[in-house]
Amino acid sequence: MREYLRHPSNIPVDVEVIEEPGVCPAQACDVSVAGLCCQVETPVKPGCDIRFRVPSLSFDYTGLGRVVWCRRRGQQYQLGIEFCSGRDAYRARMVEQVCQIEAYRQQVAENEGRILTGEEAAAEWIDRFAADFDKRFAMG
Repeated sequence: MREYLRHPSNIPVDVEVIEEPGVCPAQACDVSVAGLCCQVETPVKPGCDIRFRVPSLSFDYTGLGRVVWCRRRGQQYQLGIEFCSGRDAYRARMVEQVCQIEAYRQQVAENEGRILTGEEAAAEWIDRFAADFDKRFAMG
């Protein structure tokens, strides 16, 4: 059984192995308070320290992590990345909240035909779901 509840994510992430030059584009699969899983095109050895960035967010989110596992998935690889500090875990929680708000905004547009600004979607999402999100995200 998982120690931390993982939240599905489908956001682009840039992953940079600190010991090697170059950034490889990745797609986040899920995120938890302990780390994230993402899909990349080339394998990365477990134990490598990495820097990751979420370019699609309106603020510059970067974090540090360590690859704990790498598994081949078809022609790509999934990386299990452990956050290096509580600060990175806290920031990942904020990233996931932003992703949930964006998903809510899109769902409202599709299901209800209402077009919400980011601020409107955030206000509604916080009112409706933030308390439950906090409980679920903190589960260990």
